[in-house]
Amino acid sequence: MQRASPSGLASVFFPFVQLFVWPRLSDHSVFDPGLSSNTSGGIMIEDAIAYVDRTIGRSLQDLKRLCRIPSVAAKGEGITEAAELVEKMLSEVGLQTRVYETSGSPVVTGKVDTGTKRTLLFYDHYDVQPAEPLDLWESSPYNPVIRNGRIFGRGTADNKGDLISRIWAMKALKETGHKLPINVKFIVEGEEEISSPHLPEFARANASFLKADGGIWEFGGSGPGGTQEAWLGLKGILYVQLEVQLLSHDAHSANACVLPSAAYTLVHALASLKDQRGRVMIRGFYDGVRPLTPAEVEAATKMDLQERVFKEHYGIEEFLNGMSGMEVKEAYYNKPTCNICGLDSGWQGEGSKTVLPAKASAKVDFRLVEGMDPEDILRKLRLHLDQNGFSAVNIPWHEGYPAAKAPVDHPFVKVVAAANRRAFGHDIDIHITSPGSGPLYLFKDKVPMVSIGCGDFFSRVHSPNESIMLENYQKSIKRIVYLMDEMEHL
Repeated sequence: MQRASPSGLASVFFPFVQLFVWPRLSDHSVFDPGLSSNTSGGIMIEDAIAYVDRTIGRSLQDLKRLCRIPSVAAKGEGITEAAELVEKMLSEVGLQTRVYETSGSPVVTGKVDTGTKRTLLFYDHYDVQPAEPLDLWESSPYNPVIRNGRIFGRGTADNKGDLISRIWAMKALKETGHKLPINVKFIVEGEEEISSPHLPEFARANASFLKADGGIWEFGGSGPGGTQEAWLGLKGILYVQLEVQLLSHDAHSANACVLPSAAYTLVHALASLKDQRGRVMIRGFYDGVRPLTPAEVEAATKMDLQERVFKEHYGIEEFLNGMSGMEVKEAYYNKPTCNICGLDSGWQGEGSKTVLPAKASAKVDFRLVEGMDPEDILRKLRLHLDQNGFSAVNIPWHEGYPAAKAPVDHPFVKVVAAANRRAFGHDIDIHITSPGSGPLYLFKDKVPMVSIGCGDFFSRVHSPNESIMLENYQKSIKRIVYLMDEMEHL
């Protein structure tokens, strides 16, 4: 393992018996260029696929091992330990590894150069969301357990399951004597769940490392109907904390007749941000929003968002403003948002406490689409608050980045679709972008990225009882094996 200093830088079932078939690994420490090659779609690659089946129990043990580390970026917990384990796992499958120290969490990289013409890049992260509220978990979030064809634990879906599946695809080829048909790179960061504030340091100093012919982004899985999905982009984000303090200390609520209320001031400020139909009222908020291209509209028209299942899952009768059909797709793929993530003020315990809070705070996120700049939206937010009588509302911190996506007709998208058919036996659904966010913008002009993974619609990402289907996990390993096989001919 090499370490770079900050000055050197600019984040279902399957046969139960398979869990217990653990063959002995070979002693190859690196990929040997002299080992046998394979032909796309040929028989030889199938021994690597069979290896995935035989060793599924061992790969799950690796997943459990990584998930036992509570690597919560928001708390700064378990970061070093997780980074070291990721580096070790990448090294064990023959990659040349390095751990880059940044001003925040380290970035772990791995690469193998086979001298072939194509390069595949993986972007993953080893940090996870906080597990709270802990009382809503049916089992310990950091002691993964298997039940009902799923493995439960924080990070199983986002994104440690995906990372381990990709490492084990490498292992499957290595341990069955295959020469890699392509070059491979890994970038694994530790701050994705807090908007990757220090990944740009790494990206600026290592721009050439981000270049590849195709890339697999961290997340993905099957949709509500069980069909595998691919996502070609991500929305951007601006995340802010809003704070108000109007009194030196909490007061008796009887004094609300004469003293100002921090809580009500904040509530009124929040209410001013958007109208009852959800349109954001910040002046100039929608300036620069790029409409979907004709190709993107065509792709969106083909997609079935499973509206009925979506509603049932969240226990609602209808979507916002009664949207349906293409309206839902337009919002899902290309409408920015303003959302209250959390509110805090005054007494929240059991029983009553008659208090006039001195302080109030809220966490708000804005999901941004292409053409929007988070710094521009931040300036407009500050101006909006000041011009509407809310100068007392402070913004003590913020974070964010812009949106990005790959072209729907890029050849690499077809390669991913072909690998998916071989592993899952059906055509993959193509989403032109995700409503979620990530630092994809750093890679936009260097590599077309496609998000696929081993999660599913019911994985409860960022929630208690996060999990993935074992079947998806197993087939996702195979899909990466097939992807490397297919990519040789890109």
